[in-house]
Amino acid sequence: MPAPAANKRVKSKRISRNIIIGSEAYNLPPPGDPSRPKGIPDDHTKRWTVYVRQPEGDPDIRVWLNKVQFKIFNTYENPLRTCENPPFEVTETGWGGFSIDIRLHFQPISGEKAQYRQHFLQLEKYGDEKMQAKQESEGCVRSEFLEVVQFNEPTEALFEALTSEDQWNYLSMPTKGGKKAAMMAMGPDGKPRRGYPNGERSAQLPERGGDTVPFSQEQEAALIQFIKEKIGVVEKELEEESKKREETEGMLKELRAELGHEAAQQAAQQASGDRSRRR
Repeated sequence: MPAPAANKRVKSKRISRNIIIGSEAYNLPPPGDPSRPKGIPDDHTKRWTVYVRQPEGDPDIRVWLNKVQFKIFNTYENPLRTCENPPFEVTETGWGGFSIDIRLHFQPISGEKAQYRQHFLQLEKYGDEKMQAKQESEGCVRSEFLEVVQFNEPTEALFEALTSEDQWNYLSMPTKGGKKAAMMAMGPDGKPRRGYPNGERSAQLPERGGDTVPFSQEQEAALIQFIKEKIGVVEKELEEESKKREETEGMLKELRAELGHEAAQQAAQQASGDRSRRR
């Protein structure tokens, strides 16, 4: 069987991968404090990290992502930082937020050009009172977003890589509970079972969210319920408008019968003109 081509495309196929682009910022001890790291300018108040990560339990990001370039503020030494291996992140210190340009370079087998993203480095607390209180108690300001990278009609080589079981191999981690737990975590094919509950990561969303779980089935269900409620509001308004329209058409029908078609048409035009002037 011939090897998959690196330039031939798989027609009518699209594969998506999720990534998390975000940043974390922590307060630095004030100047003069013995615990403050040496060599940091006195006006720097935060230590921050900007990163590109895969969501918990997703396929291995290295299958399709080759390297990441971060373009930070030009006052930093070497403002263009390149990460060729995970973790794809840059850590620095500073005092103010700014926009960071991020360039995603794909594996050579993809035949794809690099894609750009942008992230604002959030150093100060934000959000509602509850959210700010949480940031204050944790001493960390975290700002991250889920991004989607799509491969439309990928090359045969990339398509094979993105559909291969090998991209899940990194999930085969030591499990708690000894030999029995390790055996239970493996499927009949000898590969790690996805979604294994005993500490094993999963490609499925976890049931509940938490401090370290940004996306969950609970949040998904809440969003679906919110959308359903809004759909119900729209449907109710449409029903009310339909009733008003039926009432208006009934009144026009009665006018036509009483005054004749031409007189009723003039009355309708006059009513329409009155409404336009009121607007």
